[in-house]
Amino acid sequence: MSAPELSPEDARERFLAKRETDATDRTIRSYRNRLDTFVEWCESEDIEHVGDLTPFHIDEFDLSIRQRDYAPTTIKGHLATLKVYLDYLASIGAVDDPVAEAVDVPTLSRGEESSDTRLAPEDALAAIQAFRNDPAMYATPKHALLEVAWHTGARMGGLRALDLDDYHPEEGYVEFRHRESTGTPLKNKEDGERLVGIPDAVCDVVDTYIARERYDKRDEFGRDPLFSARQARPSFTTIRAWAYLASQPCLWRSCPHDEDPAMCEYRNRGEASRCPSSRSPHQIRTGSVTWQLNRGLDVETVAARVNAAPGTIRRFYDKATDFEEFSERRSSVSTALDISEDGNE
Repeated sequence: MSAPELSPEDARERFLAKRETDATDRTIRSYRNRLDTFVEWCESEDIEHVGDLTPFHIDEFDLSIRQRDYAPTTIKGHLATLKVYLDYLASIGAVDDPVAEAVDVPTLSRGEESSDTRLAPEDALAAIQAFRNDPAMYATPKHALLEVAWHTGARMGGLRALDLDDYHPEEGYVEFRHRESTGTPLKNKEDGERLVGIPDAVCDVVDTYIARERYDKRDEFGRDPLFSARQARPSFTTIRAWAYLASQPCLWRSCPHDEDPAMCEYRNRGEASRCPSSRSPHQIRTGSVTWQLNRGLDVETVAARVNAAPGTIRRFYDKATDFEEFSERRSSVSTALDISEDGNE
């Protein structure tokens, strides 16, 4: 039985349906977004069926992607996803094998694969102290999120997944749990489950946030999110907005871009990501990992805290400069990550 003719769009939906059994919702969304670009390109080239694709078409799409203003990692992501998509289509006979083999996924250098953009430790600590010293900003959602994100190095999905019961103030830790069936999977599923200690000063912030700022609402599954918005569990967009707003340097110093904070449109939640100095949750995570390593924690300990392989930490997240390594890693042991004066966790 020969494979029926599939449009690029129908082929995409079939591919995504197959991957739903072994990929998280976020991975599926990432696949969809990348393949949207390919489907749109096929439409622009009047390619109605994937069976009409040739290696030349794939090379043309490759060139179109590389000519866009994309980071090397973004280009690699698009082409790697296309490779998986076409491999699947070849396996069911919808495209010829040479079509899938024509995808040239680039091999990137370490520098290209690992972006140097991060929330610098000195900026993170300045932001945290600014929040702690300002009664009006203390324990606001963006402050509480920054404290937990910085001191745990957690991924955005992990922060969003936290429930009220996952926070243990007396013992001083948060618990990350994989709950895919109720909407909050962890990237590494059950392997991502862990307990991560946080300092007393962070607990003080979270306690005040819960008492004063948190929306007491349950999500659609009847769970009580730790970080809560008007509609209960915040969306990824909301989490990002809090991160962007919390990391803007005008919180603790004059604007490095000569803007008046009172008039700057980037101070609005919807525009915060456009501030050149604001940082995403992933960039906060990257900065946190570097900071934890600079505080003297060994790679294996940091890897366990942030749920990443030690090799991944070394390759992608350890952003210490030569000076930081010299000045901060002379001591191999550090007793705490607390930034308060007493240094106790």
